[in-house]
Amino acid sequence: MSKLKTNPGELFKRAIIKEILSWKIPNLNVYTEVFVGSRFIGQKRRLDIVVECNNRTLGIEAKTQQSGGTAYQKLPYAIEDAKRCPIPTIIVFSGKEMKDDIRALLISSGIGLEIEWDPENGFGFGLDILKQRIKIELGLNWLEDQKECKVDPSQYELF
Repeated sequence: MSKLKTNPGELFKRAIIKEILSWKIPNLNVYTEVFVGSRFIGQKRRLDIVVECNNRTLGIEAKTQQSGGTAYQKLPYAIEDAKRCPIPTIIVFSGKEMKDDIRALLISSGIGLEIEWDPENGFGFGLDILKQRIKIELGLNWLEDQKECKVDPSQYELF
């Protein structure tokens, strides 16, 4: 892998793609660096990841803040970009250096989805929610992973 491809943001995006592909969802296609619409400032927009299944699509922006710096300051703009996107788009984010106010803004927007990840240890929490969100957005059966939760009507008295 070239040095250009080893930054934490690129590693995070590639880890998400690898995880999505590991789910082996039938007919699911994954694309990267796809032009979709324009940014809120009018420039052509490139999405980190686009997933598609049965003519439905979901854009995914992958953002991580693994060390100090100001990258987190761009995330409010990413929310505006996601709102303007012509396809449903979420921001999947991680990072021990993510500021609490930005984390809250992303989650409360309904666009942000937090996943625990770091380059050395890989993923922690959040992948189940990502899988569920992708399946819901693509109109797939997201309950198939939770068959044990299905209610048996014979176990309940009807009034």
